[in-house]
Amino acid sequence: MINPDFTLFDDNMFIQVRQLLGGVSPDSALPVIDVTVGEPRIAPPDILSHSLNEASANWQAYPKAVADQQFLDDLHLYFEDRFPSLAGNFDYASHIVPVPGTREPLHFLGICVAGAKQHAAALVSMPFYHAWRTGAMATGGEIIYMPAFEADGFLPDLSALDHDLLHRTSMMVLCSPTNPQGSIASADYIAHAIGLARQYDFLLVMDECYIDIWRGEKPVSALEVAMEMSAGEDDPFHHLIVLNSLSKRSSAAGLRVGFICGDRQLCAAYLKLVSNGGALVPTPLLRAGGALYRDSQHNADIRAHYDRSFDILKQHLDIIVPQGGFFLWYPVPRAFNGDDKAYAVKLFQSASIKSVPGSVMATDVGAGNPGAGFIRLAIVHDHETIEILARRMATLGETL
Repeated sequence: MINPDFTLFDDNMFIQVRQLLGGVSPDSALPVIDVTVGEPRIAPPDILSHSLNEASANWQAYPKAVADQQFLDDLHLYFEDRFPSLAGNFDYASHIVPVPGTREPLHFLGICVAGAKQHAAALVSMPFYHAWRTGAMATGGEIIYMPAFEADGFLPDLSALDHDLLHRTSMMVLCSPTNPQGSIASADYIAHAIGLARQYDFLLVMDECYIDIWRGEKPVSALEVAMEMSAGEDDPFHHLIVLNSLSKRSSAAGLRVGFICGDRQLCAAYLKLVSNGGALVPTPLLRAGGALYRDSQHNADIRAHYDRSFDILKQHLDIIVPQGGFFLWYPVPRAFNGDDKAYAVKLFQSASIKSVPGSVMATDVGAGNPGAGFIRLAIVHDHETIEILARRMATLGETL
């Protein structure tokens, strides 16, 4: 009675972490610090509660699938501030759809391209966020993992994809800044991916949930690259969909507001699907989301918080600070010979730190498991907790 493809969910990384650490007792003298989930722990700005209060009179209305003019106006201000080359240069109404976070659209985008090709394949960057796999499964095609090794800057080697595979590809999922490594894709890299999507007629899905959490140089959006590549074309974003969310940008993971932007035909197909069977964003939440998108100061404050967090870590640990995002992709100490699971167990047992072994976020594709030898730490807590985390890890390192 149950879809046999659902066995894919049985090795969800969080399930594997629970299984790995379930029988391990942490040091009872140390409160557990859980850094497994990328859930912001700092409060969202006051503008969120204020805007929700102002919009509370709209709860009587059914949510709409399409973005209303107010939300589009809010996004226009966001684009003017963050992506000025895009603002005013495309038709927002036909290229943007509001979404309840990014997990559902990742799934639904897979449905939108299902059946488009025979013997189809869906390509997923690896290590992977579990929702990317769900979207790939929804295509009905074979799931092919594209490993992102350290030697390639923690981005999949697109030149390694052979022509036969690309011809049957229906969807490719990439992320920048990457989860978990925090690497930022260059404009040239993104242009290569867009070029492949157009040459081989598949949908490129760019997960840009961390695009507003950076240190140093701002990450470029695939929308900006596509616009530059498509001068004079009717649809500057053809073969591309970008996902954007307020979860990380505004510490508003519980609000469930974001948008997809890109290929006009794909957006139209997506609207058909969600209008008939999707969860739509309620108007009060859309108003609150728009208020957050309009404001850039709180996002600067949030970035400064994460910058300080990594500064604290660097004072105690020999780390390479990621370019973007808020995860630390931490190499396993030499004493463990690359065994990230063993190190995660030791970290929990001796330092009461709950982490994600990198190998459970990936799989062996012949050239090795690109997550092996690393652990993922979500650096999302207050600075006092991050200080304690860093000191515990440093102390444990001295004993190894």
